[in-house]
Amino acid sequence: MKLQKIAFLLAFLVASFAPSGARAQTSQGRFSGQVMDSSGAVVANATVTIENLGTHVKRVLQTNSSGEYVAPNIDPGFYSLTVEAKGFSKVVRPRIQVEVTNDLKIDFELKPGSVSETVEVKDEAPLTESTNDVLSGVLSNKAINELPVQGRDFQNLLTLHPGVQRTPGGGFHSTSSNGNRLDDNNYIIDGADDNDAYWGETVVGDAGVQGTPASLLPLDAITEFTTSENPQADYGAKPGVVVTIGLKSGTDNLHGTAYYFHRNSAFDARNYFNPSPDPFSALLLHQFGASIGGPILKGKWFYFANYEGVRDKVGNPFAAASPVTVSLATAANPAGDPTRSLVDARNAA
Repeated sequence: MKLQKIAFLLAFLVASFAPSGARAQTSQGRFSGQVMDSSGAVVANATVTIENLGTHVKRVLQTNSSGEYVAPNIDPGFYSLTVEAKGFSKVVRPRIQVEVTNDLKIDFELKPGSVSETVEVKDEAPLTESTNDVLSGVLSNKAINELPVQGRDFQNLLTLHPGVQRTPGGGFHSTSSNGNRLDDNNYIIDGADDNDAYWGETVVGDAGVQGTPASLLPLDAITEFTTSENPQADYGAKPGVVVTIGLKSGTDNLHGTAYYFHRNSAFDARNYFNPSPDPFSALLLHQFGASIGGPILKGKWFYFANYEGVRDKVGNPFAAASPVTVSLATAANPAGDPTRSLVDARNAA
């Protein structure tokens, strides 16, 4: 049996920092915190500048009367945070990583001095979220691309996180979380619902049962994904694991990947239903693709595209590599042969 599947993903992502106070189902993160002086007094109207180090897009906001700031809708990536206020030295945190759905609380302490003076903070990085008690885990892009994954299906990586189980071999209705039903999981891609309304499975990477779309999401198109157990009410809907996937975006620099994966049956053992001396059941897989991202207008508009193709040949273990011949008898054999006659086989039982 020869199968051919082609997956194509084309995403044009625009960097937008439109303010919003509400958090919903999203792959984006959030910065929040408080600005104080060395005596512990709050600093109102301090300027907080958040710069994406990949796209160099900046977002500028002011602290309120309590010295607090909130910056939602932060795309995963690396950022620098700069705080300035009249009569104080500038404070810079040059490199902070925001992962998918991260909610980071970062406070600043300003010291009296000239604005032309800069204090760079490097030894204080937020290691954990302190704003919620959700059990979650993030798998980085490096791990996603470098770990050996059968079929390059992101679902095979879910079991690396606590509470998630998957039936060996994967397939339809194979993923569960903490004993919940197999259709109780919630899948989100870049804030968009990814749940099959009928089967309760992820649409992307679904097994393709009875016409269900079996589209593929190339791993090179995923920047990160996170799993969340016992999530906050923002997600709701289902009691199982919440899988939130963030897609890559272009940056100010042109970047891309190319890849090819091959598998064959050279070192495979015989299938139980493919005994000798029948021809060995064939298996041949070619999986290949490429991605590219870059700027349309530097600092404002970006693009990212990923193509993936799959060519595979899977031999039927019941029929081996040649057509199978089946003899069916509808009446008793005059000589009485239970191996060739259903009637004789019943009588011999």
